[in-house]
Amino acid sequence: DYRLYDNWVLEELKGKKVLVQGWGNVGAAAGYYLSQAGAVLTGIIDRSGGVLNGEGYTKEEVIRLFHSRTKDMFGGFKKEENINELFWQQEADIFIPAAASRLVTLDQLTSLADRGLKVIACGANVPFADPEIFFGPIGRYADHHMSVIPDFISNCGMARVFAYLMSNPEKT
Repeated sequence: DYRLYDNWVLEELKGKKVLVQGWGNVGAAAGYYLSQAGAVLTGIIDRSGGVLNGEGYTKEEVIRLFHSRTKDMFGGFKKEENINELFWQQEADIFIPAAASRLVTLDQLTSLADRGLKVIACGANVPFADPEIFFGPIGRYADHHMSVIPDFISNCGMARVFAYLMSNPEKT
């Protein structure tokens, strides 16, 4: 029954802290859907700056942040001056690297891991700054210290497949 899976996912996400790297189409959509499912978006970093809120943004604030990506990035929110250092010092359960490929360094990843990071749900094709495309030292560290959901699941149309499979069979 698709509703059992849906309820399980919602309970598992409720209250989990989320950090998002990259606030374009992929990162903003991930942040929006996670917040609507009960996760707590606490930080966003993007090439134009970033925002942090240790208590988490409300669903309404996440919607405003979502719309800010096409207008005035983070307009109406306090941008953090030292976001490139502060972002990696936050506590989080889930990290969404959805910016350009090969940006996440080992120091950044170990900082998040030391603060309790449990899941990386990749939105970037190759999030880790390894010289090797696959299975470099940063990627291996991630595999050994947390759960990594690879981008081929998130970037190959699987969201549509999952949405279809979890939909009400009478309405599809």
